[in-house]
Amino acid sequence: MLGCDRSDPPLVVYVSVDEYVARPVLESFTETTGVTVHMVGDTEATKTTGLVDRIRAERNTPIADVFWSSEAFMTMQLAREGLLQSCRSPVTDSWFIEWKDPGNQWFGFSPRPRVLVYDPDVIDESEVPRSLEQLAEPRWRNRLVMADPRFGTTGGHMAALKTWYETQDQAGRYETLLNGLATNGIRVLPGGNAAVVDDVRSGQADIGLTDADDVRAANRLGANLAMAYVGPVEGVGTFMMPNTVAVVSGSEHPAAVQLVEMLLSEQVARSLAESTSGNVPLDPEIARDYPMLAVPESMVVDFNAAAIEYPDAVELSVSMLQNRGSDAAP
Repeated sequence: MLGCDRSDPPLVVYVSVDEYVARPVLESFTETTGVTVHMVGDTEATKTTGLVDRIRAERNTPIADVFWSSEAFMTMQLAREGLLQSCRSPVTDSWFIEWKDPGNQWFGFSPRPRVLVYDPDVIDESEVPRSLEQLAEPRWRNRLVMADPRFGTTGGHMAALKTWYETQDQAGRYETLLNGLATNGIRVLPGGNAAVVDDVRSGQADIGLTDADDVRAANRLGANLAMAYVGPVEGVGTFMMPNTVAVVSGSEHPAAVQLVEMLLSEQVARSLAESTSGNVPLDPEIARDYPMLAVPESMVVDFNAAAIEYPDAVELSVSMLQNRGSDAAP
C-alpha cells in the first residue's frame, strides 16, 4: 500500500511493469495528490497475461481502477472486449494519435526496444546478426533462446512481425522466420525475458530475443552484456513496445484520470528514461536529452492491425516452436 490517507478508498492499480520501475512513480503520485495507491503486480513468468485474465474474471465486479501494462496488445484486447473505458481530458485528447486508441481507451507511452542480447566476450559485434532472419543461419543452431510468446512482450513482437510482413505482401515469410528458428532449435523459456538474459549471461545460449530493459537490469547487477537493434530484415528498424495505461470499465475513482495524466507527463517520461529500464521518451524534445537511449531506426507498425493479428501470430509461433525447445511451457 502506498500512502497513508485511509479516509477515501485507495486507487487500485494493476501493474505488469517491474516493481522497481513502477513503485517510485506511484509513490510520487501519492506524494503529489495525497491519494492512496494499492499496487497489484504479477510474476515475471506470467505478466502481463495474469493481470489481463484477472481483469476479465472481475468484469462483473471490477477491482482495478487503472491498468498500467508493460505491453500494448493485451491492453488493446481488453478494449475490444469492453473492459476499458474512455478517458477524456485535455492531456489525453492531445496525446500522440499514433500511440493511443481512437476512443481514448488506452494510451501508449515510454516504449522500449526489442533487441538481441549477446555476450561481447563470446561474440564479436561484427558477428552479431543484422536481422531476425539471420538467426536461421546454421552457426546459431541450438544457441538461441526466447521467452514464451504467450506471456509478456514476446507475443506482441510476434504479432508486429506478422503484420509487417503482410504489409510488404510477404505474409508467408513470417512462417518462414518461425521455421528457421525452429530448425535451429531455439529454446522457448517459461521464465520471461529476464530468463532469456540469464541464459545468455550463463553461457547456455549465444543469442537471446528479449527487451532492452532486461539487459540493462542485468548489467546493473554486474553482467557485461550487449544488445543489437534489429528488425525482421536488414534495413528495417527494431520493434518498440510501449507501456500502456487505461482506466478499467466500472471504475468510478476520481483519481483514475489523474494517474493516467501523470503517466503521460514529462515527469514520468524522464523518470522512466533515467531508470534502469531506460524507456525511450516519445516527445522528441525530451528524447534529445537521452542520446544513450536513441534507437537507430524504429520498425513502423500499425498497432491496430497487429492487435488483430495477435492471436494467430502467437498460436502459430507456439505451434511451430514449442516442440523444439525442451524448456517450453506446456
